[in-house]
Amino acid sequence: MRRMPVTAFIAMVVLGSPPVALSQVAGTSEARPIVEAVWVEREIFVTYMAFTTYYSCDGLRDKVRWVLKELGARPDFKVTTRGCIRLSGPEVTPGVRIEAALPLEATPEVLAELASGASKRELASRATGKALAEPEVTARFPAMLRRIEFMSRMNGPLEDGDCELIEHLRDQLMVPLGARIIEDSVSCMPRQVALGAVRLTVEVLQPVPVQ
Repeated sequence: MRRMPVTAFIAMVVLGSPPVALSQVAGTSEARPIVEAVWVEREIFVTYMAFTTYYSCDGLRDKVRWVLKELGARPDFKVTTRGCIRLSGPEVTPGVRIEAALPLEATPEVLAELASGASKRELASRATGKALAEPEVTARFPAMLRRIEFMSRMNGPLEDGDCELIEHLRDQLMVPLGARIIEDSVSCMPRQVALGAVRLTVEVLQPVPVQ
């Protein structure tokens, strides 16, 4: 697809107060099976290439943080900006580096992945003589499925102009972290902002609250 010029419509997101949560949790009244889960951390790089809406690096970072909180990512997640060349205002292709974890069912495949990652870090630690920064978290815990609906609305934390960003985060962040797409009604049009452009329902595991 041919890249549109920067002179296209700009919906500019700059520094400001963090957005207030507005995604909706669906199906919470249903009885859902409880499974044994573990936290699985991923390192993810997202480069945002826009046709319609542009963000400052801080604005992009804050949007990504909000999405991670809505997904129920472990609170110690990190989001750092990349590719920022302006002191203020919208960037053309800003990016973020994300370190975040979501609960995944403790299947043999997931446990083997965790064990392999721990072994590689231990070998690297021995080779460099540097101690591991912190012990690997592999404790299992009960978890249940939760559905989250991301829906754009005027003056909300997620607006119609965020459509392209949600497309990026759906494919480059949510799915790699283990979220399952249940309903995808994300409809983005280059150089246009369509009403009701974003409606995305995903399913993730969440720890069972301690009674």
